[in-house]
Amino acid sequence: MVETAAAGGESSTTAAHPWIGELLLRLLGALLQILATWAVVHALTPEEAGVYFRGFVIALGLSTLLRGKYEIYMAQHVIGRRAADTGIPNGVLLMQLARRMLLRSSLLCAVLLVVTADLDIQAPQLQTVLQTYLPFVLAVPSVSLSSLLGEALRAANRTLGIVVAAYAVNLSMLLAVVLAPDDAAIAFYSWAFLLGSLVSAGVAVALAWRAFPVARGAGSPPICREALQGVDSRELIGLARGLLLWGPLCVLAVWAPPMQMAQYAVAARTALIVDIFLPALNLTGSRETLLVTQPVQASRQLLLRQLATALVYSSAFVVPLLVLAPATLALYGKPYDSQLTVYALLLGVQFSNGVGRPAVRHAVVEWNARRIGVAVGSGAVAVVLICALGVTAYGALAAAAASLIGALIFNGRAIGMALSRPA
Repeated sequence: MVETAAAGGESSTTAAHPWIGELLLRLLGALLQILATWAVVHALTPEEAGVYFRGFVIALGLSTLLRGKYEIYMAQHVIGRRAADTGIPNGVLLMQLARRMLLRSSLLCAVLLVVTADLDIQAPQLQTVLQTYLPFVLAVPSVSLSSLLGEALRAANRTLGIVVAAYAVNLSMLLAVVLAPDDAAIAFYSWAFLLGSLVSAGVAVALAWRAFPVARGAGSPPICREALQGVDSRELIGLARGLLLWGPLCVLAVWAPPMQMAQYAVAARTALIVDIFLPALNLTGSRETLLVTQPVQASRQLLLRQLATALVYSSAFVVPLLVLAPATLALYGKPYDSQLTVYALLLGVQFSNGVGRPAVRHAVVEWNARRIGVAVGSGAVAVVLICALGVTAYGALAAAAASLIGALIFNGRAIGMALSRPA
């Protein structure tokens, strides 16, 4: 739910960074994303790359399930400007929620490590696989923390922070390829991911501290019982949101051959460059969303203007990428250059999220648990069923199609909820 929300906050990225400098930082982020993907798929065989990218599903997918309810509650607090009403500053709430989320993810990580150790003894034939995925399991807490802080920054319109924090992971992937010996195992690249995730979490902490300053000792007292109950009430919606985002990839990782996983990962990581630029472009075109004086509950006329702007910017950015799709995938070589349809569908996911972003913002502020639960839950059920039914025959194509259908359902319902409000 929060993943695609671009909402008004206390200050904006455009106020904190000159636009030329911000553009260069975003270009660098997109370049690192593509270079890191290119380097890994050229250093590993397609089967090895598929095994490696399955580790991403472990770390990122689990972290999404763990942090969902915290992200949703934090986004409501920031977007709805509830700090004055609740008496809980944004920084204090974020610190408290991050602690609870870290404890939760650390406990799960410990359980998975016990299971891994037991499997290592009981099934020695799995030793190579376990060595490959151990660093990804260890990375779950740091990935969860950096992602939670990144989504809080997104809610406050500081989307550049997410891009900068991702530098570390992509740089670690590039350095692993450069420094790896000729006989390096896949586990070498997995440990590089763990190192990058730790650095990324540190960068995210520094950026969040700057965006949401907290006086020394102010974050020590526990937050009120009402806030914790509000967080817990969003558990099921947070889990459904995780399935909506990562359900197709989980099905693909379990049932499809490693090559299919690698092909999907290359297309998905390339399509993510839309998310690097599109939030900033949308906000540039809708500066009224950045003003502190702007009412939280915007009028239908303002919402329609924001949706129209999002449609224009999403089209202007995604359409050229579709035209350049053959040349883009050709950079990776075979067998990745054959995934034009998968790449196009994933660009469609990014387009749908970009168009629906203003409506999602309004849905987060004007919280209706029943309607939002139906929207997220129906999308989650649809994507998992579609992918499960089609993955055996269509592989990566089924996962991409399921992701697009889920995005259309979710964003379509969000737009419908926003426009159904009385004018």
